[in-house]
Amino acid sequence: MPGDDLSALPVQGLLDELASESPAPAGGSAAAVAVAMAAALVEMGARRSPTWDDAIGVAAQARAIRRRTVPLVQADADAYAASLAALASIESIESIHDAPGAERDEAIASALAGAADVALAIARAGTDTAFLAELVADRGEPSGRDDAQAAAVLAEAGTRVAAALVAANLVTAEGDDRETAAASFARSAAMVRSRMGE
Repeated sequence: MPGDDLSALPVQGLLDELASESPAPAGGSAAAVAVAMAAALVEMGARRSPTWDDAIGVAAQARAIRRRTVPLVQADADAYAASLAALASIESIESIHDAPGAERDEAIASALAGAADVALAIARAGTDTAFLAELVADRGEPSGRDDAQAAAVLAEAGTRVAAALVAANLVTAEGDDRETAAASFARSAAMVRSRMGE
């Protein structure tokens, strides 16, 4: 849906876009939504903890994460669509000119780098959110613990999806630091969620 902002759609509209035959939006946009929802739950939990000295700061951090993650819903769809278009173009050129393997690999890596960067930003935001969810669960109002745990689960899910997308987009870029960073984010989010479930 060129020109439209997925993050401005009502929930049903976004779900319809995800369910459509179009290849984008896809998993990365869904991961960004999951992380943004997790951040919103963390913000709510902190706001509902008036006796906790750090609640205002935690709520502000969660709000900042939410605000930086929401645009990634559309950014991921755009990056994915652009990478698909670039790959299709490369395949078309190859069929005509039989481009050398090294040039082809470089072109593919370049086409996927943007998508990897967006997914990495989603993974980073998810991990940040998971750590804040743990703080809210530990120090916020006890009545908000279930929502904080839900936030941690959503944050971990979004982080794991985003980390997998980073790896998929960098499959031709062996040893890329972004893949290592994304895997680290996924492990951290899983560790936090596991601690909270104990």
